[in-house]
Amino acid sequence: MNHHMRLKYTLPEGDLMHYFAALHRGDALASECSSCGDVAYPARVLCRICGSESVGWVNLSGKATVVQRVDGRNSSYALVRFTGADTLSTVALINPSSQVSTGQLSMPPADRPGLWLTLDKILKEDAHV
Repeated sequence: MNHHMRLKYTLPEGDLMHYFAALHRGDALASECSSCGDVAYPARVLCRICGSESVGWVNLSGKATVVQRVDGRNSSYALVRFTGADTLSTVALINPSSQVSTGQLSMPPADRPGLWLTLDKILKEDAHV
């Protein structure tokens, strides 16, 4: 027996409006603490290390390395570290058939908001590894 629950809600963007605008464009905008230098992606309004409210913005390349992944019948997700960030993020995988452990942040599909990663393609010269 399968049960499905679908939630529809709106998150207020507030102080994170720049982060959400970047996310909709497929850009990685992280928060950087002015006090301790911690870089968090996804962005936060308070520093997770020192609790400071003095956070600014820093652009990341959007490149990420997969730490762990889980593949389901209809979707796949991964725990990743974005280059330049001190935190881990959970992302949905756009091309889960790829078994490569690196990828690039992608624009979310129109009906599926969130963090999405397109895994890199295997180059022919790397295929023997």
